[in-house]
Amino acid sequence: MEIYSRSYYEVVFERDFLKKTGTTFQDFFSEIMEKRYPGDFQRVRPWGKLGDRKNDGYLRSKRMLFQVYAPNKMKLADTLDKINEDFSGALPYWEGHFDYWVFTHNSRQGLSGDVLKRLLELEKEYPHLKFPNWGYEELKNELFSLADIDIAAILGPAPSMRDVHNMGYAELKIVLKHISNKEPLLNQDISPTPNKKISSNGFSPHVETLIRDSHIKAVLVEKFFTEYYDPEYGDKIAKAFNDKYLELKSQNTLPDNIFMKLQEFAGGAMRGSPKHEAAVLAVLAYLFERCDIFEKPRSGEES
Repeated sequence: MEIYSRSYYEVVFERDFLKKTGTTFQDFFSEIMEKRYPGDFQRVRPWGKLGDRKNDGYLRSKRMLFQVYAPNKMKLADTLDKINEDFSGALPYWEGHFDYWVFTHNSRQGLSGDVLKRLLELEKEYPHLKFPNWGYEELKNELFSLADIDIAAILGPAPSMRDVHNMGYAELKIVLKHISNKEPLLNQDISPTPNKKISSNGFSPHVETLIRDSHIKAVLVEKFFTEYYDPEYGDKIAKAFNDKYLELKSQNTLPDNIFMKLQEFAGGAMRGSPKHEAAVLAVLAYLFERCDIFEKPRSGEES
């Protein structure tokens, strides 16, 4: 897989990992595991009053029983209650079938010390069992161990550099129309900004790759604005992005997450074709370079 496509998938995976909760996250986890271990991993679904017997998935070859917990916001007391309740419920029914009870969660930052301590206590209480926890890195490693075609089946098709080169006005028009419904902002700052702006924003290498490599089509975006029949169209787009950026920044959103949300803002909640996605990224790269979104280089970094 080429670097550009891999960077796109890294960003999409993080977006989905953060966005999905509850049963949607459990389905996301199960889909990855079914692709990774076909005929081995078994998705367990609730069955009437019996439920799922406190088993959200079973990897037979490794004797792993998974319990998936993906709340909207992870709270310590609720998490500890979940661990205690689900393990005590699973043990009588599944004890002879698992050696690993895997607590799988959707916390990007990892688990708190108290939660980890409880898992270690369980391991001490039940020395014949292990209690690992799976989060962002573990699930990402499973996903990117798959063949490209299986990754695409889960995350959708990814644009390649070929799509970036082949993307044209038709795709740009679709993307720009999606975000052009606001009034223009007078005196919008659209002066060129130096490349140092990328390093001033604390992006991951994956987001940096998407911005840098998509920038080769920035001139096409600029030409589109220049030739478009509505002379204020570029200002409308710039204002829409500027307003969205300020909203996200006021919520203390991390730089990569701001980029992901602006990507969704530009392209819509549903992902499009690879060329459509390449157009989304070209618009973001252009506006990043030319407009007042994201942090400018600090004094002394302009060169």
